[in-house]
Amino acid sequence: MGGAGKAIENAFVDAGNAINDNVIKPIEKVVVDTGNAINDNVIQPIVGGVNTAIGGVEDAYNYSVTFANDATHRIESAANTVASTTEEFAKVGFDVTQNEFVYLSKQAEQQIVAGVEIVAAGAVSAYEWADANACRLGITAAISMGCVAAFTPAQPAGAATSTTLSLMATPVLYTVDMAAKMAVSTEMGKIVADGFLAIPGVGGNVDTQLLRNVCSNCIYYSLDSAALWATPAGVGIAIGAAVAPVVASLVCTRTCPDGFSKALGA
Repeated sequence: MGGAGKAIENAFVDAGNAINDNVIKPIEKVVVDTGNAINDNVIQPIVGGVNTAIGGVEDAYNYSVTFANDATHRIESAANTVASTTEEFAKVGFDVTQNEFVYLSKQAEQQIVAGVEIVAAGAVSAYEWADANACRLGITAAISMGCVAAFTPAQPAGAATSTTLSLMATPVLYTVDMAAKMAVSTEMGKIVADGFLAIPGVGGNVDTQLLRNVCSNCIYYSLDSAALWATPAGVGIAIGAAVAPVVASLVCTRTCPDGFSKALGA
């Protein structure tokens, strides 16, 4: 890692406790409160009365193998996941027609289409969905509501988080130092993953370190959309477009884009 990258990494590690106390804990409270509403109004109505088709770990793993090997199915699923994510974020007030949202959503879709790795061992348990489509509809709805609470200025905790993430991203938005970008993306990924883990249907279903790695990779490849990350108002849009579809696919298919299960630079 270059000198600049190491210095930035050390700075964020040193500031970790302050971020945890002033950013993560407030997020957890707001998202937990929001999460209860999501669980009652989104997750349970979809799950209620459903006979689980994914009968256990073995069936979930077999589905993941099929998903990974069947390019046609993966293309269709990725397109449907992005479409569902876009629709749900539009419902909560995101401008999903702006060029940067469209670009990052398409990038996330192509990351899934290009090839995935099976991470069934990292998915703690199969959520009780009738099929992948039911999972996609429920998870994207929950994620959109959770992202508003955690990563946008709509609530105080979200305002604090989006400001923090924007400040973290700003020094590396126009740098060619890949090591510095990786170091910053890794620290940002921890904050973003912790926000996602507070969302019902995500937390408890995905290994924490796996989700942090996935989020860090998504963020790293989204930093080229500097206009979004440069302002707190754009942070939630960047996360909604670049991270949310990949997380939804991770939860519902037990797969992630090739290499995303590993830490950046590993």
